[in-house]
Amino acid sequence: MDFIGKQPGKTTLTSNGLTTIRGHVIKRPHQIALQTETFSETYAEMWQRCTQMANALLDKGFKKPDLAITYMPNCYQYVEIIVACVMANLPLSLGNYRLTPEEIIYQINNSGAKIIFTQAEQYEMIKPLLDRLPTVQEVIVISDEKIEGVLNYEELIAGGSQEETNQDLQLEDMHLLFYTSGTTGKPKGAVRTLYCDYNMAVSTAIELGVSRDDTLFVAAPMYAAATAGYVYCTLLVGGTISVTPAFIPEDSLRLIEKFKATFVFMVPIMFKWMLALQPQEILDKYDLSSVRLAVSCGAPMHSDIFQAMVDKLPNAKCVNMLGVSELGFVTAITSDEWFGLKKEGSIGKGSFDIDMKIVDLEGNEVTEPGGIGVLYVKSPATFNGYWQNPQGTEESFLDDQWCSVGDMARFDEDGYYFLVDRAQDMIVSGGTNIYPAEVEKVIMEIEGIADVGVIGVPDDKWGEAVKAIVVLKPEHQVSEEEIIAYSRQHLAGFKIPKSVDYIDTIPRNAAGKMLKKDLRKPYWEGKDTFIS
Repeated sequence: MDFIGKQPGKTTLTSNGLTTIRGHVIKRPHQIALQTETFSETYAEMWQRCTQMANALLDKGFKKPDLAITYMPNCYQYVEIIVACVMANLPLSLGNYRLTPEEIIYQINNSGAKIIFTQAEQYEMIKPLLDRLPTVQEVIVISDEKIEGVLNYEELIAGGSQEETNQDLQLEDMHLLFYTSGTTGKPKGAVRTLYCDYNMAVSTAIELGVSRDDTLFVAAPMYAAATAGYVYCTLLVGGTISVTPAFIPEDSLRLIEKFKATFVFMVPIMFKWMLALQPQEILDKYDLSSVRLAVSCGAPMHSDIFQAMVDKLPNAKCVNMLGVSELGFVTAITSDEWFGLKKEGSIGKGSFDIDMKIVDLEGNEVTEPGGIGVLYVKSPATFNGYWQNPQGTEESFLDDQWCSVGDMARFDEDGYYFLVDRAQDMIVSGGTNIYPAEVEKVIMEIEGIADVGVIGVPDDKWGEAVKAIVVLKPEHQVSEEEIIAYSRQHLAGFKIPKSVDYIDTIPRNAAGKMLKKDLRKPYWEGKDTFIS
């Protein structure tokens, strides 16, 4: 393949990311780009496979703005698909394969996806749904065996040309589409462009000091925006991405040693399972001295977890970041600041190239420490809006630069920010985002339920557990078992309430908005949480 030379008639756009990755292929073709326990791939090999995949998709008639979507557990192919879709200028959505069939149907039909990438096990769930997915034209399955009626992933690659695709990439072309949820409970697709994701990756690399000498260990779900962000950051600096298909605490320790990982990203509860809850004799079996950067993101940080990271990873800079699908990686705080400057509970300060401000409910900027308002962010890494949802987009943007997801925050006299309430009262259980409105909608379908509020409560294993607080209609009885059983029929397993409490009235303000903070207070009093 000829990698060198500007293509006639084409503009080189470094900010689309592809040119940057191509540079690593030219300068360091033998650098390992992707690896698992049983597989490794250099940058040159990855580029060739991605080029062939992109050409194969183009040859099948797919073109911008045709969208692809993934439903699969962690695998190195995630990275190949991300790069190949940029080469073909096809937007990509990373779907949560743990969703229920109905949730997957909604996501695919809302996005209009034409291509599904999946693995054999997940295909068995998707196959019966295809009659209800009118936009889907091709299902591509990663499998060692040929499956009738679908295209094999390796056969797709083998059938593609090795010639450069030379697509006319524009900075505002959609790159990734991440589904999050709004107050209605229906997921919203956050549109991230080539431009904003390039800026997100570069600013994160600068903030954290990530370089081509780093090996990232990936155990967190790769469909999550935070994981995808750190993967893309590592890819753009020319580092190595080490992937494990599932998070198993002791196995992760073993793989960190085996890969000599220097950069480890996990959500806080994963660090707790891997470090704080492991017997010392297990930890002593593994050499974690290679880790120089340990980053947590995606859920509230707690002091015991941060302390475990510091104690068990002695050579590592330990950082907690606030990351949001719509906004990128917004803030960062180190363990030195958390403990040394006594900033426990803070989300830190704005990370590189991030401007922040707080606006009160009257629309005035908060300029004094302690004042509470909506946290707004301005950055080249913020999203462009919600897919086919102009109302949601309008509600998120203060103007054409400042946007928010509704987090309420304050800052102290040293400029450190603290969240007062999470956007849309989201629950984070085991590193997975759960939106109460989705659960509440299902429970309200049950005969005999007058009102319901769903909150996250402290859980030693998962960080937070889903609890439903229910008001019954007069002369009705609905048991906890009945509510959980009904939820199981309509929700993904991780969204099902683990417990149900009953009260007379759900607290609401004068406008009728549920006061989730009042619901949470009895369960969180005396607990270590960053919601203050």
